[in-house]
Amino acid sequence: MAEKGGDEESLLANFAVPSRASSSYTIEPGRETLAGSRSSSSESLGSRRESTNSLFSRRPSDWGSRYGIGTAFVQLDDAGIYLSSLSITILLSTLGTIGIILFALVVTFAILLGHCQKSLPGPGVTVPDPCASFALNGELNNLQGWIVPSECQDFVAHYVDSGQYSLDFSRAVDAGRQYLKPIVNEADGLDMIVLDIDDTCISHVPYYRDHHFGAELFNLTSWQFWVMKASAPPLEPMLSLYTELRALNWSLALITGRSENQRDLTEQNLLAAGYEGWAALILRSEENEGVPAVEYKTKERLKLEEKGFRIWSGFGDQWSDLTGSASGSRTFKLPNPMYYIY
Repeated sequence: MAEKGGDEESLLANFAVPSRASSSYTIEPGRETLAGSRSSSSESLGSRRESTNSLFSRRPSDWGSRYGIGTAFVQLDDAGIYLSSLSITILLSTLGTIGIILFALVVTFAILLGHCQKSLPGPGVTVPDPCASFALNGELNNLQGWIVPSECQDFVAHYVDSGQYSLDFSRAVDAGRQYLKPIVNEADGLDMIVLDIDDTCISHVPYYRDHHFGAELFNLTSWQFWVMKASAPPLEPMLSLYTELRALNWSLALITGRSENQRDLTEQNLLAAGYEGWAALILRSEENEGVPAVEYKTKERLKLEEKGFRIWSGFGDQWSDLTGSASGSRTFKLPNPMYYIY
């Protein structure tokens, strides 16, 4: 029995039972260690608790980055993107604010667009042009002593070069033609039509094209240089009417504001343009220099009547050609958007 007892002790010695003090245990040599001490177990538990708030709380990761401040952060790792609850709140608030701002901008833009559409003319509606209003009131003689405003130079240029000026001029001449057509003049040759010369019989558009279409102060020196050329072209509608009236035995008087010392140049220009056979060509004498145009021309028409002429009508591009006594039973104002003389 003693040997048996000894064998049992030997067996227990070979099978090392872990003691409570060390709380460690092992398997036979050559096998893996299954567990460690209580201290390592406690450390493992703390590590797990720490991992709950770590950068890689969802699962182990090989890499990761964290951006933010305090509890507001965004975490990027190989598992994806993780946002803290505070970050999500901030993000949603920001998106909401941006949405409100965008909505306000859209509403504001829609209101402004509506106002613009109301202020813009509809299809086929022309925007009022102050230069067109200026030109109209100039032609109606509501404006006096005017020169073309600098901002209206392009308007006048377009009016002249587009052909509208020529059309308006032609219509005015044709209106005079229709008025005179049924009149039967006497055989004595004393039935008279009075005409201006400059921009009534001959055109100075080439001169004014080089001088801003009248959008500058009148320059006497440059004007006299132009007159000396005696190259002003005819205004064809008036030349046509002039020729017709001569054939119908009308007497034609030409009264101009040019000075008497320009008579030869004036005759030269008129003849070159196709005008001939006038009954009178009247220029300013020295005694009439400085006299207003309307006064000067009225006085010269009265002289013609004193000679026995019967003045039926008058044509001119200025109201001063047509205003005053002895102007006829009907006058015809021709368009001139470039200058005003009174």
